[in-house]
Amino acid sequence: MLNSILPFIVLILVVVFIHEFGHYYFAKKYGVKVTDFSIGFGKELFGWNDKLGTRWKICWIPLGGYVKFFGDRNVFSQSDQEEIINKYSEEERKKLFILKPLYQRSLIVAAGPMANFILAVVIFLFIYMFVGKDFTPAVINEVQKDSPAEVAGLMKNDVILEIDGNEVKSILDVSKLITMSTSDFIDFKVSRYDQDLLLKVKPNIVETEDN
Repeated sequence: MLNSILPFIVLILVVVFIHEFGHYYFAKKYGVKVTDFSIGFGKELFGWNDKLGTRWKICWIPLGGYVKFFGDRNVFSQSDQEEIINKYSEEERKKLFILKPLYQRSLIVAAGPMANFILAVVIFLFIYMFVGKDFTPAVINEVQKDSPAEVAGLMKNDVILEIDGNEVKSILDVSKLITMSTSDFIDFKVSRYDQDLLLKVKPNIVETEDN
């Protein structure tokens, strides 16, 4: 059970970190002071302070996180603007989220979802480029008696490496390359017992009424 829960928790923590880092990055970009960067809620398990005064911490409930800006009463509400003006010095006001221009505040707020969107795009690209492709070797499982493959000398467990000079990366490439061939003989390069063999296969041409 732990083996299934732990990866889920790690995934949640990664998503939360990316989300909150989006807020953090744009906050720092526009001069907003970040007092807390928390992964998780509740009591702090451990943490540290960086040289810019931000407390980075891991809390014991790993179901979310937050970035707390300088001047916030808590992580869910904004300080009253009049109270801010009276409470802080001119230098401190430059670091307050609520006194930043609207477009900057909007970007800071939107940066979290934007970061998650970018993460999702990266993950899907990775899946498409690597996981989503079929890399099953083109191994011949069976050769039918008196078939063109048997006549040409193809045997069970041969690994097809090339067809007409085109590399075969997976079993899915075989039918595609055979269909694309227009010659009377199809050149097969196969691996058999660690030896590469070149065989010519004469396919059966099935004519239809359209031909």
